[in-house]
Amino acid sequence: MIILTNSASLTLGPGQSATFDTVVLHTGCAECYRIGSGAITLRMQNAMYEIAAGGNIGATTAGDVANLTVFLNGSPLPETVMNHTTVAVGDVNNVYRETAVRTCCCGAENATIRNNGDSTIVLENPIFKIKRVA
Repeated sequence: MIILTNSASLTLGPGQSATFDTVVLHTGCAECYRIGSGAITLRMQNAMYEIAAGGNIGATTAGDVANLTVFLNGSPLPETVMNHTTVAVGDVNNVYRETAVRTCCCGAENATIRNNGDSTIVLENPIFKIKRVA
């Protein structure tokens, strides 16, 4: 299992991935991560993983929608879409999603959290947790 966060607020443009500078917990070797990157590698073949992601998000412009989504190998996981319509600049809302995925038999897969919207967003106190369950 691995749990990541970031010590500073992030500003993510459309399509940008969150990066993480703090490892809260890392056990075992089923997940691999490089400090300062945004990707967690799911190392085990044909395995089940639980993925959880969240944080406080808001758009940098009032009235815009902040969108945060978990991606696996560059493809969005639709069940993880997190949205918040920003009423005023500086307004943030806590969002959180969980899902489960199965890795394929071909090798390592990469998970990221990305701004999947059209607006620049702020991400505060993010959490990215991945746990191999089978």
